[in-house]
Amino acid sequence: MDRNRKWVPGFGAVLLTLLSHMTSALEVPLDLPQPPTITLQSPKDYIFDPRENIVIHCEAKGKPHPSFSWTRNGTHFDEEKDPKVLMKPGSGTLVIDISGEKAEAYEGTYQCTAHNEHGTAVSNSIVIRQSRSPLWSKERNEAIVVQMGVSLVLQCRPPAGLPPPVIFWMDNNFQRLQLDKRVSQALNGDLYFSNVLPEDTRSDYICYARFPHTQTIQQKQPISVTVLDMDQSQPRSRCHAELSLSSFPPIEKFDLNGTAPAGGLRFGIQVCHKTEN
Repeated sequence: MDRNRKWVPGFGAVLLTLLSHMTSALEVPLDLPQPPTITLQSPKDYIFDPRENIVIHCEAKGKPHPSFSWTRNGTHFDEEKDPKVLMKPGSGTLVIDISGEKAEAYEGTYQCTAHNEHGTAVSNSIVIRQSRSPLWSKERNEAIVVQMGVSLVLQCRPPAGLPPPVIFWMDNNFQRLQLDKRVSQALNGDLYFSNVLPEDTRSDYICYARFPHTQTIQQKQPISVTVLDMDQSQPRSRCHAELSLSSFPPIEKFDLNGTAPAGGLRFGIQVCHKTEN
């Protein structure tokens, strides 16, 4: 180390000043031209409520601020020619008023384009579809009789709505059925019993389908389930009456010598049949 070298007062302050000016020179000016970038857009699969306006989002940033245009099913969509369609000022977001109109007329695949003199940005393809809640097909459910301890599946088979409905099971009193490790609901809405018990016997297993966008609830016809315990599942023979003919007068039956047996003929009949508890 050079012992003759000395620290110059104020040198540190000068060095910091120089570094500060160098850092400032590296900063990007805020007004630098920028191509558009999409900052907000609707989901690719957009299912709309037919009771509300359709709002298809498209926002973008850029320098200068970009202009916006749309295509529908691959061709240019001129929102200015449709009085029901409005594009928000300074934005590409479309608001479609479907009151009093056939909402399905606006279904299709939409795509937004943001453009300025420095470039173009394109949104995802957005598929617009109306929410639908089809009616449950009419069917007659046969009563189910099962033996205690067996597994059981009660099928729901809800109508294929758009979007798919929310499934749940209730009784006639609109009380939700209790689910646990033994009784569970599958993803398709079916009700699974790992092993049925006598307390599962009831006549009002009802599957409900709730369609979220239309706020409608439909129900399946009630399903009746009877669980037989071991005694009920096996028919038993029970003798319920005995008929004795010993009280009848002696039958006149003669042997080969022409004499009747002393005291007549005595016999009995026991009547049995199968019953179920």
